[in-house]
Amino acid sequence: MKKIAAINFLAFFISCSSIKVEKQILNDFLNKEFITDKYISILVEEAIPKTKALDFYENAYKDRNLVKTLGFSPIGSPPFTWEVDSIDVAILKQKYKNDTLVYHWKSSDLIDHKLKIFPYKTLKKRGSSDLGEYGIYLSKPIITSNKKYAFIFYRSFAVEVGFSSEKAVLLKKVDDTWQILYYYVNNSEVN
Repeated sequence: MKKIAAINFLAFFISCSSIKVEKQILNDFLNKEFITDKYISILVEEAIPKTKALDFYENAYKDRNLVKTLGFSPIGSPPFTWEVDSIDVAILKQKYKNDTLVYHWKSSDLIDHKLKIFPYKTLKKRGSSDLGEYGIYLSKPIITSNKKYAFIFYRSFAVEVGFSSEKAVLLKKVDDTWQILYYYVNNSEVN
């Protein structure tokens, strides 16, 4: 009986620790990404699947030798480095392949942000632009096996109009903050 209690306590402790790290990644990302964009005021309640960021990263790696206007690519100037190898991406995809439950964001997930959280159905209705003009869809972070990197996927949009951009983001833990290294986009959808 003591072993079961110890195992349950350990599982609870690891779960709480993991949630704390995810919150830090999310808030470090939002602090950096939206510090200059004061127009983003809405977060869609339903999170994007976690694996979407891995798909963009994996496709950008596969398309790395294509002309930048084709396929997936990092934003910026080459040479690009690929900090997370294809083996780790495959392991993470396998780990989360059955993670199909949609996460619903709560205000407690956001430490330093005053984003208003609304369900997607509410934002689709006529007159929803009164709630705010611009918003984001966001995935929960995925942390790599070595705990040095994390992926997030997001779409920004104009309320009542539609999506304007979608990006996968690779972050790296530097000191005690998560810093953005690269963005990955699908160029064929932009053009």
